[in-house]
Amino acid sequence: MIPNSVSALKARRRVNIPQLPPELWEIIFYHATYVPDIFIPEIYKHSGALGNLFNRDHYPLIRHSLLTRRYLVRVCKTWWHLATPFLYRSIFIGRGRCLSSLASALAFSARGKGVVLGERPLGSFTERLDIAMRDKSQAHGNTDLELLAEVIRCLPNLAIVSVNVRTTQYGSLAMPDIVMDALAYVAPSLKIIDWATRRLLPPLYGLHDVVNATQHLRILRCPYSLTGHTTAKAICTLSSCTTLAVPLDDMFYRMTPTQLPALRELSYHCLVLARQPLFIPFMKSHGSKLTSVHLYWPGYIAHTSDRIKGLATHCPNLRRLTIILSDWESFDVESFKLISVDFLGLRCRQNQSSTRSYKFVISALERLKDEMPALRTVRFTSPFNVNELLKNHPKALVHALELFKGSKLRLEDHEGRLLFWYICITDP
Repeated sequence: MIPNSVSALKARRRVNIPQLPPELWEIIFYHATYVPDIFIPEIYKHSGALGNLFNRDHYPLIRHSLLTRRYLVRVCKTWWHLATPFLYRSIFIGRGRCLSSLASALAFSARGKGVVLGERPLGSFTERLDIAMRDKSQAHGNTDLELLAEVIRCLPNLAIVSVNVRTTQYGSLAMPDIVMDALAYVAPSLKIIDWATRRLLPPLYGLHDVVNATQHLRILRCPYSLTGHTTAKAICTLSSCTTLAVPLDDMFYRMTPTQLPALRELSYHCLVLARQPLFIPFMKSHGSKLTSVHLYWPGYIAHTSDRIKGLATHCPNLRRLTIILSDWESFDVESFKLISVDFLGLRCRQNQSSTRSYKFVISALERLKDEMPALRTVRFTSPFNVNELLKNHPKALVHALELFKGSKLRLEDHEGRLLFWYICITDP
């Protein structure tokens, strides 16, 4: 007897889901969609390294997690209820065309429609928002940004906002006031503001309004020069701000120690050719509190030695120094040996560096070993650099380990593991 084709199809599609307690399913969903270091509090350990490079490492994982979350809520009604908080915990806006449906769903839910009685609005689950649009849905007009503002206003518990827009379709357009006003609306819950690229930069007055509206802001990162003017008196006290990455000509650098009482970490982009008169006064005011500094170091900029001397002179409690180089051979030992730290992080933006480049940096580290006696850990903070060193230049790594054999200096990968163990594993 040939079975009915429709019945057979239904039988094949039927899914037998194990009867487990909801709490156990939630644990399973958590681990199935987990992305390391993108939520509070885990992200705090990367506080000084946030930005474009951090996003480049984590965005593929975030997108893969989002795909998994979208599948989970489609399995059955029970899973829809259990997995919806995971779906909306992190919102990733990769294309402008998705904003219309997202804004409608969030607004509909915020009005109490389409939500089961007693359930929270969908936007209340969101802790992280990544604005990473690769295009515009329309060639002309700013409809996408108006919709973005509507989305933001539906996120009352938003803790992290990261802006990483790369499309050239926005040109030199600044982030419009409607979006900045929306960010100010949800600012009381914000703990991290990260403007990772030069596209859609906020106007200076708009960023200051958002910052002033925050209550627990811990990390402020917008290292690019902004347009507009404001006054130093317009800046309130940021009692919780531990990490700062803003332009040196910005009014944030005029803030007094009483306005930044918790500051411990500074990210500094050495990208300006001219001398920067606010740098040394800022170091004099805040340097004694700093324990960690992150430098974006192109290697060819004038007047950088003065800034390194400023760090060495005014930061007696500095313990961690992380340097992002344009290429390995721009690592200037003579400049950095002035700073006494026990942790040195290194990252190179250049892809496919030569063996000569790695030999150069290893030779530089050998000199630092002798000239920085307090140094205990050197960490290659980029997984790309670590992978390149292991796969393309293993002899350079073996040479480095031989040089540091018997010393107290640890050579680590991006996750803090000893590079020595990689050689042990690959040895026949």
